[in-house]
Amino acid sequence: MSRDGSVAGKWDFWIDRGGTFTDIVARDPKGQLHTKKLLSENPEAYRDAAVQGIR
Repeated sequence: MSRDGSVAGKWDFWIDRGGTFTDIVARDPKGQLHTKKLLSENPEAYRDAAVQGIR
């Protein structure tokens, strides 16, 4: 644990599953934000958009 009480190496994720797109926002351990937008349904490429986006 760091001085501010946060866990070192921890990522945070926020996911919005929509009918057409799934949006993913992630905060890395350094506090930087990353975003990704995937088709919610794309069975030829992945089974679950949220899991694919986190990878």
